[in-house]
Amino acid sequence: MLDVHTHILPAAVPGPPSEAARRAGWPVVERDGDRRRVLQDETLVRTLTPPGWDAGARLAEMDAAGVGGQVLMPIPFTFLYEADPAVTDRLAREQNDAIAQLCAAEPERFTGLGTVALQDTGRAVAELRRVMGPLGLAGVEIGTHAAGTPLHAPRLAPFFAAAEELGAAVFVHPASPLAPGRTAHSGLAFGLARPVETTLATGSFVHGGLLVRHPRLRVCLAHGGGCTAMIAGRWQHGWERLPRPDALAAESPRELLGRMWADTLTYDPDALGLAARVFGPGRLVLGTDYPFTAAERPPGATVARAVRDGVLPGHDAGWPSALARNAHCFLTGAS
Repeated sequence: MLDVHTHILPAAVPGPPSEAARRAGWPVVERDGDRRRVLQDETLVRTLTPPGWDAGARLAEMDAAGVGGQVLMPIPFTFLYEADPAVTDRLAREQNDAIAQLCAAEPERFTGLGTVALQDTGRAVAELRRVMGPLGLAGVEIGTHAAGTPLHAPRLAPFFAAAEELGAAVFVHPASPLAPGRTAHSGLAFGLARPVETTLATGSFVHGGLLVRHPRLRVCLAHGGGCTAMIAGRWQHGWERLPRPDALAAESPRELLGRMWADTLTYDPDALGLAARVFGPGRLVLGTDYPFTAAERPPGATVARAVRDGVLPGHDAGWPSALARNAHCFLTGAS
């Protein structure tokens, strides 16, 4: 079983190098018994159990759960797209170095995705080249927008061109919601803000022309693609009835969605079945959000229920291997 959606803040990542970096959100980690409290600018943002920073503890839990491999990626609150790009870039490099070290030590168990200062295209491209070159990672995790700039904005074009050129896997994960007063009130950040963010980002790839301009770009969406599968029919109908003078609209939403990957983290077999129909069963990868409290436990529980209930036709007891093959295609570009 290969889990494509996991997060880590490795112990090797140092604390803030300056007061300015701390104020910008560089994580401060404090011991709390056998746990670690993570603060940003004196605000507690996460309490981590040992697998959140320690590879040994993580491997022990993986073995107990029957998980053969994981994709390690940063925790989204470390994106820091709103901060000084120099601070963001430095934190990205520290995290990427640490994740690369963990993967090099356990190459059969860990694959890594790095992070970049997406708000500064020059820095982002430079770090992406380092990620894909000397560090040997599979690609990067990015947010659903760059400090309010949508992913299809022209100024981000060089980053996606470089990702396509380098064959980088791009995992899209929500972070800061654009309208928290409307989507994150009453504890809805988990249940509404994040799926909405992922859907908005998918719109950038499908309607903003990213997948048309970069046909070899490999993109995986967190959380089953958010709300995308539910509204894919509306996207298709709108495309069919409106004039399409732009070459960027030459391919239909259905075609473009079928070129993306989505993880299985829907918590609902029916939602997963819909995602399988929209993206295609060959484009689903196992994702759990490990090691957080929201993580799916046991890994793949929703897939197993969907298979049992016949929501994922054509899948049998071999679904872990099938999803692992899909993940290999996403991470490496292999057919």
